[in-house]
Amino acid sequence: MKLPLEGFTVIELGTHVVVPNAGRFLADWGADVIKVEAPAGEEWRKVGPSYCTPMTDEENPLFQEQNANKRLIALNLKSGEGKAVFLRMVAKADVFMSNVRMRSLTKMGLDYETLRQLNPTLIYAHFTGYGTEGAEASKPGFDMSSFWARCGAMRDWSDPEGFPFKPPGGFGDAATSAAFTTGILAAIIGRQNSGKGTFVTSSLHACGLWYNQTGILSAQYGNQYPPSPKEARNPFTHIYQCGDGEYLITTVPNYDANFNRVMEAMGLEQYCDDPRYCRRTPQGLFAGDNLRDFISILNVRFMEKSRDEWMEIFARADIACERLLHQRDVVDDRQAWDNGCLRRVDYPASGMSAAFPTVPVRFSEYPVSGMRMSGAVGRDTGEVLEEYGYSKAEIHSMQRDGAVL
Repeated sequence: MKLPLEGFTVIELGTHVVVPNAGRFLADWGADVIKVEAPAGEEWRKVGPSYCTPMTDEENPLFQEQNANKRLIALNLKSGEGKAVFLRMVAKADVFMSNVRMRSLTKMGLDYETLRQLNPTLIYAHFTGYGTEGAEASKPGFDMSSFWARCGAMRDWSDPEGFPFKPPGGFGDAATSAAFTTGILAAIIGRQNSGKGTFVTSSLHACGLWYNQTGILSAQYGNQYPPSPKEARNPFTHIYQCGDGEYLITTVPNYDANFNRVMEAMGLEQYCDDPRYCRRTPQGLFAGDNLRDFISILNVRFMEKSRDEWMEIFARADIACERLLHQRDVVDDRQAWDNGCLRRVDYPASGMSAAFPTVPVRFSEYPVSGMRMSGAVGRDTGEVLEEYGYSKAEIHSMQRDGAVL
């Protein structure tokens, strides 16, 4: 059975995470994604030591997560021959995707207006840090800066008395890549209707604002950030420490409608219908010290049982609640394995076995893609170039000249 994007060819000139991650979506769904690197390899191959992970050709999990199921070629785009190879490939491609800054692409003659003359049906997908317009359009951007810092999350999601939090690298990139992939797929559908290619663009900055929409909107109406742990406006959507020192979060958006149900589940029936803790009246939860008092009551009660005991209690009551897992514990999550959210990869050379998160979409009528791991720079150059009409002699000549690897 064919995968949904089989027959589509994608040329990826992407570095780091967003564009390669979007390419991984497309590759897992059947597209022939050809990743083009410089002969030295792209920079994300080399970040392993910053995250305590290996960075060899055989075992480079951070690079492999974004680049599995792609074919890898290496071209020197500064050479005439290398650029000619690239243009031959783009002329037959469905999608070209890149996060190289536009001024560099334009300098190389790889801008949208130039490539659309070569291939009028080309979908040209370009990703930036800060968008295509304005004084900061050419500013370099990474997820820590353009996504997290600029959308208000780093500052206002932190403990109000603590240092701003720093998320793991690539988190904003990975979230953003889903939006970018959606735009590419919409362009593919649009081309089927119009017969025309298009320029698709998105940015870390734009996606950071989009994903933090609730915080940005509510702050304009007076919602205070960072929130105090002692003053959650909805005490039933809040984090609590349990008697074993572990944490959980309850998630009950409709506070008033579920008040008595939560109180009964927690063994706090004496507070059912208590007017001090209702949010509907001026004398209720937000009057005086009522909010702090109620959260203090809940804090004391949660400390009387372990996290797992509370999880069982809320499960029986069908109240949404979840453990705050450590990242090291996620790979032991049975639910993730049962749903194919994790896939184990063995590395014979080191004896290491790593659990990789998988592309988080499934189709009923298509099989789950395999996982061909990435490898050395230019691993598939010869194979791909032969498919584009180059002879072995021509490929060897270009390799000697440094045009390809």
